[in-house]
Amino acid sequence: METDDKVFRYKMVLFGSAGVGKTSLVERYVNDKFQENYISTLGYNVYEKWISHNGNAVSLMIYDIGGQERFAELRKKYAQGASTAFIVYDITDEESFANVKNWKEDLFNFAGEVPFIIIGNKKDLEEARQVPTELAMKGAMELDALHFFETSAKTGDGVEEAFRQLAIKTYEIRVV
Repeated sequence: METDDKVFRYKMVLFGSAGVGKTSLVERYVNDKFQENYISTLGYNVYEKWISHNGNAVSLMIYDIGGQERFAELRKKYAQGASTAFIVYDITDEESFANVKNWKEDLFNFAGEVPFIIIGNKKDLEEARQVPTELAMKGAMELDALHFFETSAKTGDGVEEAFRQLAIKTYEIRVV
């Protein structure tokens, strides 16, 4: 990105229950790949992705943090200093959606009131859907999310758009 005028760096965290597909989403976005059998994230993984926006280079440091309760202290540690976040749930798991409000509270407690987007993942499993899109959209509005997306890490549907929109919204909020 040597032609860009400025470089902006943002720390992005992913919060959500174990098994909702956070790692799959990041792998699809950063490496354009999907594996059927991911092992649950043990602690955290860090990825970097560069995008260009308005002639500027934007670096996203993406922290994929394990959703299991035993990683609560790691979430607290690695969410500090975050610029932005995704809160992810699985459209086939009502409990993961019910936990979105708690994830937002944790996010704000650990990172402050950062801009965030809610993602309903596993859109490719429509026949097993337990969380209606309309209910999720209403929940996202009530929680003051910047946006709501449904994605499929498996097919890639909506993944690029969700990450790009969050990066651009964060850029616009932080630069202005």
